[in-house]
Amino acid sequence: MIMGSRISSQFAAWGLRLAMIAPLVMLFAGGFYRLRFFDFQIALLALAVAVLIAAVAALLGLVGAVLGARDGSVNTKRAVAALVVALVALVVPLNTARQGAGVPMIHDITTDLEDPPIFVEVPRKRMSSDNSLDIDAEVLAAQKAYYTDIGPTMLPMAKADAFVLVREAVEASGWKVHAQKANLGYIEATASTPFFGFRDDVIIRVTEQAGTVRVDMRSASRVGLSDLGVNAGRIREFMEMIAQ
Repeated sequence: MIMGSRISSQFAAWGLRLAMIAPLVMLFAGGFYRLRFFDFQIALLALAVAVLIAAVAALLGLVGAVLGARDGSVNTKRAVAALVVALVALVVPLNTARQGAGVPMIHDITTDLEDPPIFVEVPRKRMSSDNSLDIDAEVLAAQKAYYTDIGPTMLPMAKADAFVLVREAVEASGWKVHAQKANLGYIEATASTPFFGFRDDVIIRVTEQAGTVRVDMRSASRVGLSDLGVNAGRIREFMEMIAQ
């Protein structure tokens, strides 16, 4: 019984230690990447290490809780605490992975597959190591096959009024605006993800078509092979916002 209590105590203690370390590593990775102290690959590596630590902590906590409950050890609460903290730390990365499961490995989405909006100001804001903004036929084909619901929004109003509506929606979204040309009918901006601050560039194009106004949008990630569906989700949300 004493030996079992010691073993459960060790599992609980190490589980709790690692469970406390995991979120700190995640905060370190997110904060330092947001401040541009290191690059995208190092940030992802640090996040992967944090997830591994949290997974090990959860396993140790689970084993400690089971052994503690069987032996009547007072360390059961500590083991359960380790398990809970570890699982909480795993919620965000696992949920992100779940949302991105099955999406194509692309990071540039547009509502106009025939004539995607072309960035004018944004290229000057990007680094040479960022993803290319060149139009890729394979990417367009992958989008067409998977994101069948992504398309333009038609507005029954004057172009000037539509541009004002679009500009207000961009401001409400909290994106950093780089250019807004009412006469040319486009707005360019950059959106940032909440935690890591991954930056995705956005352009909204407003054109007149047969007595109505067509609004097209393009959202492209600066880093990463897959956007995990983030750009498509951003376009859907924005289009719903201006269509209301």
